[in-house]
Formats: sequence, C-alpha cells, structure tokens
Amino acid sequence: MPAGKPTKEFHEYLCDATNSHVSHQDYLVSPATTFLKYTIEAKSAIDLCIRKFPKKQNGQFTSDSLDSLQHLETATLPAIMGHFETYQKSLFAGMFDLTVYSTAFKLEPFIKKLNDGEVKIDLTRLSAYRNIGTSSVGHIVADSLNGWHSPEKVNKHFGAFGFNYQFYSADDIKRLKVLWQLRHSIVHTGGTLTLPDAQKVENLNSFGNRNIAFEKNFIYEVSRKFHPIIKRSTEGIGQAFKNTLLPNLPQDTINRIDTFFKVKSSIHVWLT
Repeated sequence: MPAGKPTKEFHEYLCDATNSHVSHQDYLVSPATTFLKYTIEAKSAIDLCIRKFPKKQNGQFTSDSLDSLQHLETATLPAIMGHFETYQKSLFAGMFDLTVYSTAFKLEPFIKKLNDGEVKIDLTRLSAYRNIGTSSVGHIVADSLNGWHSPEKVNKHFGAFGFNYQFYSADDIKRLKVLWQLRHSIVHTGGTLTLPDAQKVENLNSFGNRNIAFEKNFIYEVSRKFHPIIKRSTEGIGQAFKNTLLPNLPQDTINRIDTFFKVKSSIHVWLT
C-alpha cells in the first residue's frame, strides 16, 4: 500500500448524510413530494458540475470534463430510478394501510387481482394489522410483489385497489419504459445498450450496440419530465381514493391522508 493512501475497508467509508438527503421516513409521509425533492437534488448536483467543470475558451467542455460529466450523468440515472421504485412502493403501501378508511375497498377482490392472485404472504391475516403504530403491512405487501420496473404491471398493482383510475397513461408508459431499460443496461450490462435490449423498447430501437452516454441536460430533463408524471399519477389515484372515504373522519386523519397524496415541488412550474 503506497504511503498516505487510505487503508479503511469499504464499510468504513459510510458517513452521515447531509440534511438535504431524503429518507425512507419521508417516503412514508408523502411519497410524491419526497421523490420529486430527490430528483431536484440530483439535477442540482449535475448542474453544479456543469457550471464548475473546466471549459475551453470557446465555452465547450474539455475532453476530461466531458468524460467525467458523462460518467456522472450515467451513474445518476440508476439512483433516480431506485428512488422512483421507492416512490411507487411507498404510495402503494401507504394506500393499502389507509384502506381502513375507505368505504369501497374490498379485501378479497384485491387479493384475487393482485399479481393474478400469486402473492406469497397471507394478506388476510396481515390486514388485521393495517395502520397500527409505525409498522406498515402495506410495505410487506409491496415488497412481495414483482414488476415494479414495468409500468404496465404497476398499473395492475394499483388497479387491484378497485378505485377505477389508471395510474400511468400510455404516454407515461412509453417514457418510463425508456428510463427503466436504460437503467437496466447501465446496471446489468456495463453501460452498453445491447441490440436485444434496444429492441425491447420502440424508442431505443436505433440505439443498439452503443455505450450509454447522455448530453449534459439529460438529468435536468429527467427531473423535469418526472414532475407531471408524478402529479398525474399521485393526485389522480389520490382523488379516486379520497372519494371513497368514510364520513366524519377526524380532521387529523384527513390531514394525514391529504399530506400523503400531496404533490409539492420547489420548482412548482414543472408541475403545471
């Protein structure tokens, strides 16, 4: 080991996160707002690199700067998609826990529809513990489901609640399939979009057998374009759910439900 080099093991590099980082607890309170906050944090991190990386006199990045920026943007997408999966699961889980306040939710049809009835936990027994303390039976259910990387399957998961709302639109599905495939190729095929993988998604058909690299504004656009998707999905399913609430609920319960389905962003114009 050369003198002066760190000698710590991998786990010893773990440190306290700054206050700006979102937490799992934040997702339990307001999944949509938490996810959008993270996308903006990721965008801002890349923005800082864009502003500070060395440039040539003509304003273009140096070759080292461009190479580093492309590596960082590529690495940031899987992190965003990991948070997006957490958003989906947290919204699903919280809705399941909150169905104790719904007049329309029926457990048996829900179980039959969920994953075509193939869920490897006893939902009937677990349902007795919904909304008790800080534990979430909904998260146990969500973690038992597959298909969170497929927007069509996510639509089926939320459709099982029976609230008559399609979670993702056809346009949302097209965009999300592109992001999920790119994430898959970055994580599982060394950042290469193989020809077979490119052929799985129509909008990627012409990009097969290429290393994945993005233009400098890619993460900015990911954050911006996620805003209306999250707004439509969360507020739509939220309103459908709230239309079925029991009468005369305590105000603190109503406030908690409203906060759970709230969609707030520091860049409010992106929501419109």
